Amino acid sequence: MAKNQQNIIIILPPLLIISIIALFFPLVFSVTDTIRPRDTIRGNETLVSASGIFELGFFGDVVSDSYYLGIWFKSDPKKKPVWVANRENPTLGTSGVLQLRPEDGNLVLIDRRQLPWILNSAAVATAPNTSATLLDTGNLVLREEGNESSTIVWQSFDYPTDTFLPRMRIGWFGLNSDEPRFQLLVSWVSPQNPSHGPFTLGVDNSTHTKLTVWRGNSAQMDIGFWEKEGIFRFIFQNSSSSPAAAMDSGYNFSYVTSQSEKYFSFSVNGDRYVSKWFVIESIGNFDEYSMTIDGAISSVSYRLCEDPSGGGGGSSGKCLASMPSACENGDVFGQMNGTVIPTWFYVSGSMNWGFSDCEFMCRSNCSCGGFASVENDRLSGCQLFYGSKTDLMKIVQKGNGVVYVRGDDKPIKEGINKWKLRLGIMVPLAILLIIIPIFLWGYLRRRKREDGEHRRANISGNNEEARLFQMGSNNMSPMRGEVIGAADKIRLSTSQKEQDLPLFSFSSIVSATNYFATSNKLGEGGFGPVHKGRLHDGQDIAVKRLSKISRQGLEEFKNEVSLISKLQHRNLVRLLGCCIDAEESILVYEYMPNKSLDSFIFDSTKREHLDWRKRLNIIEGIAQGLLYLHKYSRLRIIHRDLKTSNILLDSEMNPKISDFGMARIFADNDTRVKTNRVVGTYGYMSPEYAMDGLFSEKSDVFSFGVIMLEIVSGKKNIAFFETDHSLNLLGNAWHLWREGSSTDLMDSTLHDSCSTGEVVRYVQLGLLCVQERATDRPTMSDVVFMLSNETLELPLPKEPAFLSQLSYPDAESSSSRQRLYSRNDITISEVHAR
Repeated sequence: MAKNQQNIIIILPPLLIISIIALFFPLVFSVTDTIRPRDTIRGNETLVSASGIFELGFFGDVVSDSYYLGIWFKSDPKKKPVWVANRENPTLGTSGVLQLRPEDGNLVLIDRRQLPWILNSAAVATAPNTSATLLDTGNLVLREEGNESSTIVWQSFDYPTDTFLPRMRIGWFGLNSDEPRFQLLVSWVSPQNPSHGPFTLGVDNSTHTKLTVWRGNSAQMDIGFWEKEGIFRFIFQNSSSSPAAAMDSGYNFSYVTSQSEKYFSFSVNGDRYVSKWFVIESIGNFDEYSMTIDGAISSVSYRLCEDPSGGGGGSSGKCLASMPSACENGDVFGQMNGTVIPTWFYVSGSMNWGFSDCEFMCRSNCSCGGFASVENDRLSGCQLFYGSKTDLMKIVQKGNGVVYVRGDDKPIKEGINKWKLRLGIMVPLAILLIIIPIFLWGYLRRRKREDGEHRRANISGNNEEARLFQMGSNNMSPMRGEVIGAADKIRLSTSQKEQDLPLFSFSSIVSATNYFATSNKLGEGGFGPVHKGRLHDGQDIAVKRLSKISRQGLEEFKNEVSLISKLQHRNLVRLLGCCIDAEESILVYEYMPNKSLDSFIFDSTKREHLDWRKRLNIIEGIAQGLLYLHKYSRLRIIHRDLKTSNILLDSEMNPKISDFGMARIFADNDTRVKTNRVVGTYGYMSPEYAMDGLFSEKSDVFSFGVIMLEIVSGKKNIAFFETDHSLNLLGNAWHLWREGSSTDLMDSTLHDSCSTGEVVRYVQLGLLCVQERATDRPTMSDVVFMLSNETLELPLPKEPAFLSQLSYPDAESSSSRQRLYSRNDITISEVHAR
C-alpha cells in the first residue's frame, strides 16, 4: 500500500502540471491586438482588435501567387478587406511576414526575396520603443512609448484604400503648407486585385464641401454635400420615386474646416449596427454596407443613372437623380432678367456644367436661393446663391442674363429662348456648308498638282497597309491632312486629342535617305533594313523599312506604331512618324549615333570605350525603361523581344529600348498570358515562354538578366554554342558564382575600372533575374531597388534556366513545330501547334 501511495505521489506532480497547462493554454496562445518589437505575423496568424471586431492578416490569390496584408471584419465570412497595406507591393506566396523591427521600431513587410518594405514609410519611427495596435475602429496605430505617455507615429486611417470607415477622415490636409495632402479612397483594379484602380472618391477641390467620384481626372458624380451644421445631404434617389434621404438618419456626419484642413468624418447613430461603411468599387459604384449586432452584413449599391428620370438604376440599386422638393421655400424657380455680382455667388469652375446641372445642384440644396448658368471670358459654370429671395433680389443688376429664383410664382421657361437656340445652331451650320466645299475644292486642286514617281496611295482604306490602322487600333486612324513643311508630313487624326503622330510621304523618305543609299545603311533586323536619313530641316532620322522577305509584317508594324506613339520615357526610343505608301511600310525614329549596344560590347575594339561606370549606367537605364513599361506607362506593356541589338545608344551612351513590334499590352488584372505563337530570340527567351508560350513581366526580367550578364562579361549568351563548351553564359556564370569566382566572368577590359565587390553583386543580380521559375525572379521594381541600394544584401539565386546547350528545346523532339529565321544574329522563332 505504501508503495502505491509513493507511486501516486510521484505521478501527481506531472498530472498537475499538465492540468495547469491545459487550464491556461487558451490564455497563453490567445490572439492579441498588439505586436511589439520582434513580434511577427505570418501565414494564417492574425491580429484581432480588443473586442474582436476587426482582424489583421494576410490574404491573397493562389493563381497569381500574390499576397497582401489587410484588415477585415472578423465576423465577415468573405473576409473582404477594408484596408490593404501593400496594394502595389504584394508578397510572393505565403512567405510574407509582418514584423515590428526592433532596431528602429518600424513596421516592415518581408518575403522570401528578403527585400524589406516599410508600411509606415510616410512617417517613420524615431525610436525603437514602439508598438502597433489594431483598434476596434479598424485603425492600425503605431505608437512610440514614452515614460508617461505614448505618441502616435503613424496610423492606417491616414492612408485609406477603397473603404470609408466611421471616424476615418476624407479631405484636404496641410493646406497652408508647401505640400498639401489629399486623403481619398481609391478603388481596386478588380474584385480580386487590390492595386490602385481607375476610380477615386474624395472631397472636391473647389468648394471642399462635396464628396465626389472621379475617373482619372474626370468627375463622374457627386455623392453628397455639406448643407449646414450637422447635415450632410446625399443626392441619391431610389429607382422608385421616393428619395433616399432616410439614408442620412443612420449617420452623424461632421465637417471640419480651418486654414490648414478641410475634411469629412462620420459616426454611426444608435445601437442597432456594429458598423456602417462605404466602398468605392472597381467599376465606379458607390456601395453602402451595414453590419448588425448579430453579424449580418447587407449592402446597397449606388451608381450613375443612364437617364434623367432615375430609371437606369434598376430595381435593386440606387442612382444619382434629381431630388423631389423637400424645402420649406418650395421647389419652383422663377426667372428674373439681370446679372448678379459674382462675389455674392459660389462659382463652379466646371466647363461641362450646363443649365440643367446648375438647376439640379440648387434644387438639391434647400439653402440655395437661386442660380444662374454662366459662360463668358471670366467665369464658366454655375453661380449658386445661398440666402433668402429678398436678399438675392437686392443685388440683381441690369444686364442681359437670367437669374432663377427659388419660390417665385413664375416657373422656369423651358429652353430659355428657343429662337436664340435655333439661331445658334443654324448660323454655324450654314457657315460650315459654305466653307467645306471651298476647302475641299482647294484641297483637291492641290493634290492634283502634286507629281512624282511615288504618289501617295489612298490612306482611307484602298490598300492593306492603310487598313491596318482601321482594324483593332484604337489610337491610329489616318485621314487626309495638310502637307506640313519641306518634310511633307501629313498629320493623322486620332481618337485621342493628345496623339499627333506625323505621317511622312514616301518621296520625303526617299529624299532623306538619298534613295536608300548603301552608304546610309545602319544595319538590318527581322523587320528589315535601317537607313540613316536627314530631313530638309536638318534633323537626322533612322528609317526602318519593312522588307518584302521579312517574317514580320502588318501586325508588327501596326503594333509598333500604336504602342510606341503612346510612350514617353528617356530610356525608350522615340518614334517620329511613319510612312504608308502602296506596298511600303516605314517607321521613322530619332537617330541614335552610337547604334546598338551589341555593336559595342561584342566588338573586341569598341568595347574598350565602355568602362565599368558606363556599363552600369546602361544597365540602370534599361531597368528604368522596363520599369516604366511594366508599371508607370499609360499601358502595361511586355516587350517580349528584349536583347542587346534592341538597346540603342545616344551620343552620351544613354540606353534606349527599341523595337516594339512583338510587344503586348497587358490588362491590369493579368499576371501572365499564353500564346500559340512564340516570337523572340533564343538566348534571351525565358523557359516558360520558349517551352509553353507563357509570358509575363517576368519574361522581360529574364531577358534583362541575360543582357546584364552579357554587359558584365562582354560575351554573348549563345556564343558558347559556337565552341565545344557544354555550358552557355548563364551556366558558366552560375558555376563561377557558386565557386566564389564571379570575377572570372568579367570582361578583361574592365579590370582597371571596377571593384571586385561590384562585379560579384551585378553577377548575382543577373542570376536572380534568370532563375528557372518565374515566381522566383524579382520584378523590375525590385531590380531597380536593388540597383539603387548598394548596401542591401541580395537574396541567393537558384539555378538558372537553360543551364546548358541541352536545355534548349530541339526542333525535332519538341511537341511543337518550330521554324527559325535568322538575319545577322537577329532571330525570330515561331511556334505553331500541331
